[in-house]
Amino acid sequence: MVECRPHKARVVGSNPTRTTNIKDEMNFITIIQSAPPTVLNKLEDLKGLRERPDYHPEPSTFHHIEIVTNRLIPTGNMDLILAGVLHDICKLDCVRVNPKNGHPTSPGHDKAACELIHNNRDIRQWITDHGADWRKVAGIVFWHMRFHQLGAMREFKREKQIQDWKDQGIWDELSIHGAADNMIEEFDLNNIEKSWKWKRS
Repeated sequence: MVECRPHKARVVGSNPTRTTNIKDEMNFITIIQSAPPTVLNKLEDLKGLRERPDYHPEPSTFHHIEIVTNRLIPTGNMDLILAGVLHDICKLDCVRVNPKNGHPTSPGHDKAACELIHNNRDIRQWITDHGADWRKVAGIVFWHMRFHQLGAMREFKREKQIQDWKDQGIWDELSIHGAADNMIEEFDLNNIEKSWKWKRS
């Protein structure tokens, strides 16, 4: 197994709201129709995973992924859109019950999803066929939980982490994905900071 590594290379000319050949009718369902069996099977299984309702009022993790992906489609950025599909794809693989509150939790699902991308040729090819950079998608997936934890960091550490992401060329995408991933606040692509969980910490 190849160990997942965060994305390091800056993609020249990358723009989180760049347009691509996306038809107006594109949505989550049309995107996953061409997904490899591994992705489709994991998505199907996630229909049975109900997460803690105070953070996830949606019916299941599958529905959460669908909502996040559909929120990201208007960006026209396939790196972001496919990160939306894959960011929680391994939650069932990592699930356990939190003894403090009795709710399911999935520690390590971000790294597991990143490793899945790195180790599965069909998934990498599917990402590439959609015009995305599979390494960048894996980087967004790898860091998406860390983004939500920025509020718990001291300012110096938080600013250093943000600068590291800027150096990697994924800060803009992470900031949009982080807003779309929050089910408690209404998502507004023109005002993403209001939906950052860590801004409310």
